[in-house]
Amino acid sequence: MNRMGLRTLVLLSALSLGPLALPVAVPAKDQEILNQGKILMMEQKWEEARQVFQRLIREFPQSSLLPQAYFQGAYCLRLQKKPEEALLAYEQFLQKYPNEPFLARDARQTVVDLAVSLVAQGKPAYRNRLIAALKDSKKEVRYFAALRCSSLKDRQLNTMIVPVLKEIVANEKQQDLVTPASLALLSIDPAALAKPLPQKKAKSESKNANTSVKMFHLRIYEGGENTQPKVELDFPVSFAQLAVAALDESTKAEIRKKGIDIDNIWESLNRMGPTNILTIRNGPNVIKIWIQ
Repeated sequence: MNRMGLRTLVLLSALSLGPLALPVAVPAKDQEILNQGKILMMEQKWEEARQVFQRLIREFPQSSLLPQAYFQGAYCLRLQKKPEEALLAYEQFLQKYPNEPFLARDARQTVVDLAVSLVAQGKPAYRNRLIAALKDSKKEVRYFAALRCSSLKDRQLNTMIVPVLKEIVANEKQQDLVTPASLALLSIDPAALAKPLPQKKAKSESKNANTSVKMFHLRIYEGGENTQPKVELDFPVSFAQLAVAALDESTKAEIRKKGIDIDNIWESLNRMGPTNILTIRNGPNVIKIWIQ
């Protein structure tokens, strides 16, 4: 058979067999390990999953999946209720990948959240994390830290928290930010929500008692009026509705049982002068509400 006939035979054989089979794509080894860790997390095997993520970090130090491995490993520690170890793990992630586009924000918020919980447990060494977050150049970090730290009732931190809360109320439009910031201000520094009079008017009207901000006061005594109140609230009447909105439905229901229309009472408060509005007695328990 001549050379031309041989080439023709090879060509016809290839056409009859069809296209050559391509190898099936196999996941890269680092991706396979990451997937194993995620499956273990779905099975709530937190420590086993963390060990798998650590394996990925050890065996593939150049993998593009390392940010996920570090983050998920920290998350596993948090799910194991190991807050101090988890906090350090999240900080390690942030040191290595501060500009990671998807996970860095969650990591920063989690560091704050864990630090708040640890400080509340009587571990003041973690306050430095909160101070750093309240000074952070990223406003989302400052905002989250101020809202989260407002539950601590820490006087030193409050001096840093209040300006950030006021920044939120003054500059932001989203109610899911403004409402909790306003409520936090109500509990920390109620007068911070009062709008001051323009400077010229304030001088000319400073002697007029009607220019002062009306304050709403609530005291709850569990052992009679001569005891230390269990609950003390003082804030501008104009923000009373905001405080009511924050009450859970069970609390509102209890107030309604006392014959108080809690949903509509606030419209009349601004029109009332200094007076004792309401006193509720139930055995040794006394609730007093007034404006002044």
